[in-house]
Amino acid sequence: MPFIIGTSIPEDKVLVQSVAHIYGIGLSQSKILCKKAGFGSDSRGRNVTFSKGKNLENLAEAIPLPLGPDLRRFQNDKIRRLCLISTYRGSRHRKGLPVRGQRTHTNAKKRPLLKSNVN
Repeated sequence: MPFIIGTSIPEDKVLVQSVAHIYGIGLSQSKILCKKAGFGSDSRGRNVTFSKGKNLENLAEAIPLPLGPDLRRFQNDKIRRLCLISTYRGSRHRKGLPVRGQRTHTNAKKRPLLKSNVN
């Protein structure tokens, strides 16, 4: 099972969908990466050799945006900063309520807490 940017690629799943599981890469970006790496639209994870996997990883890392754990860390740092400077959005994050103006009268009483909940 190959790993690309810390994400395992299942052998029996379509490669385009598997690459889209990398945090920060969507389906359209995944299609572009797989096409540049020389994979067809129906190729699977078992078709990834070590050299082609490295090529795919290098293409993904060439994207000028943070991906994977770096992107998660960046987003968590932004939320932690909002909580630290006591903004309204930071207090909403801390309480586990919707942050972007959604209603709470009937929905969102139990917003799922993230694994890296900022307290």
